[in-house]
Amino acid sequence: MHVSLALSTVVLLFCAQSAFSSRVVKRNEDLRHQVLGELNEFRAKYADAAQVSNMNELTYDLELEKVASQYNSCHLDRDTWKRLEHNEMNYYLYKKQLENDFVEYAAFHRNDTEELKKLFGNEDLFVAALQPNVSKVGCYHFPNLCVHKIWSRAAIFTDVKLSTVKGLCVFGPKK
Repeated sequence: MHVSLALSTVVLLFCAQSAFSSRVVKRNEDLRHQVLGELNEFRAKYADAAQVSNMNELTYDLELEKVASQYNSCHLDRDTWKRLEHNEMNYYLYKKQLENDFVEYAAFHRNDTEELKKLFGNEDLFVAALQPNVSKVGCYHFPNLCVHKIWSRAAIFTDVKLSTVKGLCVFGPKK
């Protein structure tokens, strides 16, 4: 009797663990699919607005996801932030309004390439996400949303001063 009760308990725990594990895997797959779709949509809208003809469609890369997961906080210490900026083409997953405002600005200035180039400096929010030649992306979703202050040069195209950030993406191949 005790043996059958113990065996039943083990089987029940195994089934519960399997069900939980498959839900986690499914959630991760759903997040990957969602962020890939959102990034490709952003890139396509920008390419159309700014008349970029050679924008690659992104594919999801699990190796780049592993790299992104090394930066598992949106509040990185100074050394980690420098390492990220130096080693990886990266993009924080900001709220949509920021991306939409940028696309609208790009469409309005599509014939003014000098004006558009001004936005693509070292501090640009979108430079990695909108590089036409990148073709792969991997993202890490932060366990909790956080808030970033938006750099002052973005005032050219948006009223957004703060944005929630849900994760970090790393792009490849490098230029």
